[in-house]
Amino acid sequence: MNDAHGAVDGLRQVCHDIRQPIAGVLALAGAALSEAELPQNVRAYLEKINDLAEWQSEVIEDWLRETQRDGPGAGSADAVQVVNEALAAERATWPGDLIFLWPAERVLTPMHPVVLRRVAANLVANATRAAGPSGAVRVEVACRADRIVIVVSDSGPGFGRLPGGSGLGLRAAARQAIRHGGKVECGRSSLGGGQVSLWLPRMPARTGGIAADATGSV
Repeated sequence: MNDAHGAVDGLRQVCHDIRQPIAGVLALAGAALSEAELPQNVRAYLEKINDLAEWQSEVIEDWLRETQRDGPGAGSADAVQVVNEALAAERATWPGDLIFLWPAERVLTPMHPVVLRRVAANLVANATRAAGPSGAVRVEVACRADRIVIVVSDSGPGFGRLPGGSGLGLRAAARQAIRHGGKVECGRSSLGGGQVSLWLPRMPARTGGIAADATGSV
């Protein structure tokens, strides 16, 4: 029995390690797909790579969710902290106006931080691509009763008006939201472009947590 538990623990650690390079593959594919002059055949290959990586990630997440169902803090993320990290990475490569709003209270959701960061990064990358280098993107994390919402707004031309569509990140975000008991809504932003609202279940805040670092926010 101990040998079996040891094997499961080892496999669990391998799956944890695999998630990071998969997230890297998805980020690189997303960055390449944002290139306006990308040849159509190359775009098609990258979309297939993205879909396969997403599928592999979902297989790993399902397995980890089953094996860690009773584990402490399994599958939970501080939405403000995770989104703040995703925005910090985007800020390093995008020169536009990036605004982040968040509540004073801690916002926890039952999604693994790696998954939530990838979803947030995809939505923000879509928004900055739509807004262009001189545009604006606003991201807000808010609480609504037993739900949280992450709203990404941009000053771009709006949905359906950008060459290459709205991006694969939106599709991936919708899949993950549904898998975790949430949903994605799209509409028009007060900034003039598109707006994506990612709704997820809210978990009770644990005491002793840390809030997002305001000095590192955008």
